[in-house]
Amino acid sequence: MSHTVEKIALKSPAPGTERFLTIHRFGTIGARPKVYLQAALHADEWPGLMALNHLIPMLDHADKAGRIVGEIILLPYANPIGLDQRLGGAMPGRYSFDGAGNFNRNWPDLSAAAAAHIPQGFTGNTGQDTATLRAALLQAVADLSTRTEIDHWRAQLLGLSIDADYVIDVHCDQESQAHLYCHISHADIAKRMAAAGDIPVVLLEEEAGGFSFDDCNAGVWRRMTGLVDQAESLPMACYGCTLELRGKDDVNDVFGQKDAAGLMQFMIAERVIQGDTSNLEGPEPYRLDEVDVIYAETGGLIAYKAEIGEYVQEGQLIAEVIDITASDPLTARTQLVSRTAGLFFARIDLRLISAGEGVAKVAGRKLLEHRKKGALLEA
Repeated sequence: MSHTVEKIALKSPAPGTERFLTIHRFGTIGARPKVYLQAALHADEWPGLMALNHLIPMLDHADKAGRIVGEIILLPYANPIGLDQRLGGAMPGRYSFDGAGNFNRNWPDLSAAAAAHIPQGFTGNTGQDTATLRAALLQAVADLSTRTEIDHWRAQLLGLSIDADYVIDVHCDQESQAHLYCHISHADIAKRMAAAGDIPVVLLEEEAGGFSFDDCNAGVWRRMTGLVDQAESLPMACYGCTLELRGKDDVNDVFGQKDAAGLMQFMIAERVIQGDTSNLEGPEPYRLDEVDVIYAETGGLIAYKAEIGEYVQEGQLIAEVIDITASDPLTARTQLVSRTAGLFFARIDLRLISAGEGVAKVAGRKLLEHRKKGALLEA
């Protein structure tokens, strides 16, 4: 199949207003493995837009050469609703203005809806059961409500992604090194992705919480247990990851080219695309509950004392928060320290912060009792 481009109309939010998704397809429809890629689900996160912009001509070249074994679906932008949200010249694209909340939270759990389409149960034959569940998931997506603009948009994305072998949701942090999140059962795939893309931090989760887009696609495979007979024998047949391409301001052609080349190499390694499958050995992953999220108890001006990419010690000073209302500036500083030894890989991009704000992330090698499972990196 040659590279094709189509547009899917989204529900209009108001008279005279139109929005659409642009879909690039490569390879052969229905072929395996199937890869789904999208960028800027959080519409204010743009490094992925640059990476996929560079990836499209690479995939087009591979397609014309007959090298694409499977099917690849690519959305160069995932969220035209968020892209249209402007406030005072800024784009607060993380949350929907209509009250629906974070664009990457509370995606539907399709397990019960899919189970309703498999009354006969599974057979124990891995290939057959995988195909059965994928068909049931597509039916479950077709049954989703499309009442609101957000509902309709979500259903369109899931209709493209839910039966994929690989779901790559490209985001970025505020100021950070590149890193990715995935389920612990997919550690080996994540390490290959990290090696291909020169990604220093892999974060593994057992139950991420929040029902993000990647977990909606990948997590349903483990949630079928107890809903359908013999579901415990199902493989985790969808690798879903959130790929964080550094920080918000890391948008340039050099990074875009590098990130696109990394995604190409990963798809070659996974035999989606023909090519040199040289051995890829990525970094040793961290568990999500080994990551210290450092919060500021008071608001003020923040002064960092450590840099992104630095290996810090437990108890090391990371930043100071300055109370600009204090009478004596010399006594106005509150110290923030790391509660683990590890890699300081991400921090907030604001310099005037609010009380309770998460300001830094350090990935270490010990479980942290204060971390809450199922809360992503938000508690």
